[in-house]
This record gives sequence, structure tokens and C-alpha cells, in this order.
Amino acid sequence: MDTHDTQWSRGTGAGWLASPALWFAVAVAGMLVVFAGLAVDAWRHNNGAAEESLLSLSNPGHLIAAIGLGVTSAAVLAGLSVSLLGGVRAPEALVRRFVPLTAAWVAVAAVAVGSITYIGASGTSVGHEHESAVAGAQTDAAGGDAGVAQALRDQGIPTGTDTNPADVDGAFSQGASGTPDGRHDHGKHPTFTQLGSMPNDDLVSRFPQGTLDAADLPALKQQLQTVREVALRYPTVEAANAAGYGNTTNDVPFMGMHYLNFDYVRDGVFDPAKPEGLLFSKVDAGPPKLVGAWFLLLPGIGDITADTQPAGFVGDLDMWHAHIGLCLVGLSGSSEGETKESCEAKGGSFTGDLRWMMHVWIAPEVTENPDGFFAYLNGDLFEKQQAAGREVGAQPSGVAP
Repeated sequence: MDTHDTQWSRGTGAGWLASPALWFAVAVAGMLVVFAGLAVDAWRHNNGAAEESLLSLSNPGHLIAAIGLGVTSAAVLAGLSVSLLGGVRAPEALVRRFVPLTAAWVAVAAVAVGSITYIGASGTSVGHEHESAVAGAQTDAAGGDAGVAQALRDQGIPTGTDTNPADVDGAFSQGASGTPDGRHDHGKHPTFTQLGSMPNDDLVSRFPQGTLDAADLPALKQQLQTVREVALRYPTVEAANAAGYGNTTNDVPFMGMHYLNFDYVRDGVFDPAKPEGLLFSKVDAGPPKLVGAWFLLLPGIGDITADTQPAGFVGDLDMWHAHIGLCLVGLSGSSEGETKESCEAKGGSFTGDLRWMMHVWIAPEVTENPDGFFAYLNGDLFEKQQAAGREVGAQPSGVAP
């Protein structure tokens, strides 16, 4: 260090900051922190942690590694800066050294921002790649037995098409619709994907007779697209919570977790742009995903009555349902057909008659209901719930993992 540097250091009392060796020592310490964070992350995943985003800072291993990486990057750039600029007094020399130094800072910042943006947009994740998860992600273009259904069969678990919901613990299979036979929906109809990909003439023939006229189809499509656009604003439970939706159930088989916006319930109005509820479910090793939306209109609020199903979507395809003898045990379990006494014995909250509700399956990227977008239960979702539950050690009974 020359006389100029020494005089500046003494005047400011910060001579230690002008030592490249110091900054490179800090960089080494930062690298050690990075490796420590990676070790913590590896330990967590070897002890049951689920697959998660690389940007998930709720994982202490990711947080430690991120801090270490930040310290290392800053220290290396600081050491480079001190090395290039120390002792330089001639303006020309300062400019010559400042240009590559600036380029280094800009390059590091650009790569960091670009990498973080790409990781966030692509959904890149880390964790155990369990056999059932791999099988569930595969598809068979020839239509054979691949994917989740085959993975379930390999584990001795019946698939949704072979399972009676009434035999599944925690499934809501006893609800009422107000019709004499107690049906929950009008029967099989097009899926959400088919609704957007098939010509209208072909679509109309696939709806149950008397439920939809060809003239109503464009308006119904628009309503469902509105529901989808609103729901997709909240792809995570964190986003749903921030928008005023709170969870009210466990991960119910065939349905998922029922997030509810009480402000929308209080207005007593059906509005495709304001679904009272969102449906999330654990379908893989990652966090719960958005699988659909649901609507709730309560008798006594607005013009809603207990003996007449609400006027909802265009046409007569939507069939609203009720749950009789509903028992919710916190967010850990649920059942119906209960009495107040049996529910209280479980430590649950009892509702004798909860109506009117309906589901809309508008997230085919996660689960496509093979029975249609208004179907009451979703067999495809049930298969994925079971595969995910098997993978992370959750109970197949519907208790949320």
C-alpha cells in the first residue's frame, strides 16, 4: 500500500477495508456457509422433507445457502474492487480499471437476477424423486396403463374408477341435491378441456338431455372462463390467504381442501367473478395445488331459500348440493351423516344442514375431472391424492398430510 493509501486509511480509520486479503477471506467464509446450507438441505430431504422450490426460504438449508452465496458474491466483488482501484491516482488508469470492474458487478447482478427469475418461472424444485411420483408424472401416448393409476395398482390401491366413494373414509358421498333421488349432478358431461377444444355441435351432444341448449353454450363458456381466470390468480394457498380465503376442511377425498372467502358468502349473490371458495389439494410431493373452485349460497342471505336450488350458471347443468349432518374436526378430518352427539364425541363442529354448494373443476393442468367440469366428485383427483398420500406417508383416509 503506498503513502496515499496509508494516509487515507489513517484519516478514515478504515484501513482494514482496503485489504484484498480480508475480502477474499470473507469470501471463503461465505463458501463455507453455502456448503453448510447444502448439508442442512440434504439432511432434511433424507429425513422425509417433501420436494420443494429452490427458492423456498422456509427451508433453513436454502436460507443458509442463500446467505452464504450472497456473502461470497459480495466479498469477491469487494476484493476485486480493492485490488483494481487501490493506489490508483491517475484518472486514465482509474478509468481503465473501472470499466472491467463495472462489467464484473453488472455480470454478477444480471446472472443472479436472471437465474432467480428463471427458477421462479419454471417451478424448478428439489427433493426426493420417489418412484410413485415419477410414475405419476408419466403419460402413455398410446392410452395404456401408465401414470398415477398404474402406480396405485402397483401398490395394491384401487383406482378411482374402481372405488365406491361410500367406501372411502372421509369422503362426502351422502350429500343431497333436493331431488327425489338425491343425486349430486346430472351425470357425465364434457371436461373443461373438451369445452375449450371441441366444436359446439359436438359438445352439445355430450351434455345430458335437457341440461343445455346450443344457444346457451357461448355464455356458459364465458362464465367458466371467468371462474378460471379468477381462480388462477391464487395458485397457492399463500396467495389465497392473502386474498381473504381461509381453509375450512382437511384434504377431503375426491374434493380437496375447501378455502372460503366469508365476505363473498355474506353478499348472497352468485357471481362467476367472485367464487366463494377455492379448492386445493395435495396431489404430489410439492405444496397443495389449486384444483378447482366452489360456490356457497346460504338460505336466508339475499334471495336464497332452503327449498329451491339457486339460479347459477347458464342452462340447467349445474346441480347444487347440500351436506346433511356435517362434522368437521378442525382441519384434520371430516364426515357427514353424523348426529350432533356423535360429532361432539369426536371433538368436531356440527352443522345439521349446509347448503347450497357446487364444485367447478377448472384446473385441468393439475386434475381433469373425467366426469365433467360440474361433477360432484373428482375421481382423477382422488387417484392423485392417494398417490401423494402414499408417497409422503399420509393416511389414505383423507386426513390432510
